Amino acid sequence: MKKKTPSIQQIFSQANKLMFALAVIPLLISILLYSRQLFIYQRTVANIQEASAIAAKVDDTVLEEMWDVVTGQVPLKQYSKNSIVDELRTDISHIQDNISTKGERSILEVALRIIDSMESYQEDILNNLSEENSYEKNKEVMTQVESVTQLLSDILQEFVRIEINLASQKNTEMVQSVMVLSVVELLIVVAIIYFVRKNRRFLNERIQVPLNDLIHMSNELAKGHLGYRLALPETPELSSLTESLNKMADDLTQLLEENALKQYHLAQSEVRVLQAQITPHFVYNSLDAIVSLIEQEHYEKAKEMTFALSDFFRISLSKGKDWISVDTEIKHIQDYLVILQIRYGEMLQFKIDVPDSLRDYQILKMILQPLVENAVYHGIKFIRRVGLIQVSLEEQGESLVFTVTDNGIGILPERLDEIQEELAKGVDSDFSTGYGLYNVNKRLLLYYGSEAGITLESHYRKGTTIKVTVPKRQEGQKDV
Repeated sequence: MKKKTPSIQQIFSQANKLMFALAVIPLLISILLYSRQLFIYQRTVANIQEASAIAAKVDDTVLEEMWDVVTGQVPLKQYSKNSIVDELRTDISHIQDNISTKGERSILEVALRIIDSMESYQEDILNNLSEENSYEKNKEVMTQVESVTQLLSDILQEFVRIEINLASQKNTEMVQSVMVLSVVELLIVVAIIYFVRKNRRFLNERIQVPLNDLIHMSNELAKGHLGYRLALPETPELSSLTESLNKMADDLTQLLEENALKQYHLAQSEVRVLQAQITPHFVYNSLDAIVSLIEQEHYEKAKEMTFALSDFFRISLSKGKDWISVDTEIKHIQDYLVILQIRYGEMLQFKIDVPDSLRDYQILKMILQPLVENAVYHGIKFIRRVGLIQVSLEEQGESLVFTVTDNGIGILPERLDEIQEELAKGVDSDFSTGYGLYNVNKRLLLYYGSEAGITLESHYRKGTTIKVTVPKRQEGQKDV
């Protein structure tokens, strides 16, 4: 039968009982015989350890960190917030709280004065960094720093020697009072060390390691690594917590995937709605124009217009595809302009300039036709001169830039500002008016994201220029 693993509460309860039983006897003896001497002795040993650690830090770290600042390996702001000089002063001030003799106090005051000098040199270094030839100036300062660093190290070693002498003195005083209990104390100490080490290993294996794993998992999940999982530890509470955290990560991953899918379908549905909002007046007017041409016996023009209208709708539908070639998109607007040119006659001219090398790239369909429609119905329709629509394409790095220019009436500055503000809202723009421009902008953001965009420039009574920038896309390339 498998032994039941103790809970955290049981582990600490057992450990506390054991440590209490082992600590009561030496505690009572220490209180009765040498509590004061032992306290002073331990404090002195702690001072020795801290002073030795500070001396090691002075020898190993001070010059290295200051040279890192001088040579630019450590940013100035980072060093200012974590100054080694401030750390040394804090460490020595902590030792000052644990001393009692005049000799100890005097030597530590000397050490603090040396640190003040070191801080002054540090300020010189920091000030020199903003000046020319700062390295040469700081190199000279570092010579002084090396001297005071060596001096501080010597002072700390002298303090250690003083503390060692004090410890030796207290030890001599304690020997007389502990001789009788030395054997008992030794046995108790050995027992404490044994059980402490055993208990430490046990706590580390059963509690600390699983807790560290949970912390690491939390950090990984916070970084977005949602696939990170942990094996269940033996301790019941930590096992339950780990299992819950694993399940939470699984649920979070599933929710994110479901949300991404919902957002994708939402975007697709919204795009379909946008595509369905093509104004019907173009269809009605085109059909009326064809009937009129037939009635006037202009059969060739009627035939040309019918073919253009048929091709226009064929490309608009594109068998349900969202992506078409640049060549197909250009053919789409060309059909559109041919239809309008037949209707308006010589009052409408157009020019399309698209390099053959760029015609095979894939783009989102119907991003140019609404802009051309705007150019006709909101631009050249309001002028008496011959209207000219120009469409061009150029590549800029990894992007394609389409330009639609008209010589129409243009846009008043106040209205232009309103349009720019509405376009800046992105997918939240309201296209109750100016449908074509906002429709294209919204579709670009839904499909391309921030890589695509529209820029608008217009001068009243001179014309309007719209640039559409989209990333290059090869045929068969999948959406990212």
